[in-house]
Amino acid sequence: MTLKSVEIMHFRNLEFVKAQPVTKGLNFIYGCNGSGKTSFLEAIYYLSLARSFRSSIADRIVGHNAEKLAIFGQIQHAQDEPTIPLGVERHVGGELKLKVHGQFVQSVAELAAYMPVQLINSHCHDLLEDGPILRRKYLDWGIFYLNTEFLRVWRLFYKALKQRNAALKALVSKSELESWTRELINTSSQIDQLRRDYVAQLIPLMTAMMVELYPFTGLKVDYQSGWDTAFSYEEYLGRQLEKDRFLGYTQSGPHKADLKITINNIPAKDILSRGQQKLFVCAMILARGALLQSRVNKLPIYLVDDLPSELDVTNRFSLIALLSKQETQIFVTAVDNTCCEDFSLCSPVKMFHVEHGKVTG
Repeated sequence: MTLKSVEIMHFRNLEFVKAQPVTKGLNFIYGCNGSGKTSFLEAIYYLSLARSFRSSIADRIVGHNAEKLAIFGQIQHAQDEPTIPLGVERHVGGELKLKVHGQFVQSVAELAAYMPVQLINSHCHDLLEDGPILRRKYLDWGIFYLNTEFLRVWRLFYKALKQRNAALKALVSKSELESWTRELINTSSQIDQLRRDYVAQLIPLMTAMMVELYPFTGLKVDYQSGWDTAFSYEEYLGRQLEKDRFLGYTQSGPHKADLKITINNIPAKDILSRGQQKLFVCAMILARGALLQSRVNKLPIYLVDDLPSELDVTNRFSLIALLSKQETQIFVTAVDNTCCEDFSLCSPVKMFHVEHGKVTG
């Protein structure tokens, strides 16, 4: 899957941008700090997910004195297939309009299914350092694109969880609680199995990527379901029932799942430098993309913001070379173009210069 063309209007300081990126290769975007190069990446991300990776407040994203932002793109899944138009509009005040194939769609998931985008930036090490919610999202992103049933089950699970928590808080009778507990058990088992299957396929690819980027010896990745799996989830909920009723919420389940990542039995975040953490997370992200490609022949778009950050020349080159092996579309930003001198050895390159919100290239 590639982005053939993109038009961006009133997105932050990008008043109007029209670009035709190179499809299988490296799109290198450079410019001074504050010029708008990260906003260019952010707009592509927004076209995929209708949200920003920098701000959750729409009015901060819409350009100054504009009533709305608009982003339109043409994507193509294979070279011999017709392009698919996508569009996102966000109005000041929050109104959101999404289009696929020229038709309005109701949910962001319908839009996101067409254009998988993976982001590597200065915050990606949070995947190791922060709490388990980011690692669950890391897994669920991959499963969403591999299994068309995942979103339906995921929604049913969170509906059951919300209703069970409300029932626990209201101190309803055990019989009233039972219906939502039963639905929670059924959907939890499906979510847990999908995640287990995914991790089993992901770990070999993750290990291979890490060998290419950095010799992380002693690596171990364990998926933790979110409850003591010495018991079935039904049994465990039964054992926890009185405490759940006392606290007013469900303590355990897929909403508490995690990936435990260790190196020589020590949490990876505790022994890796910031640069090593970034390489480690890059390997995790690339493995997710490689699995998507191998399973459903769908290529993600990679957005790499501020490539030189925390990576020396050798590691930058290794990362771009590894990305290029996936023969997918890559967008990279940096302050100047000197850090891309050798990238033409890895992949076709197209240069874009950004200055005061204007993009040329």
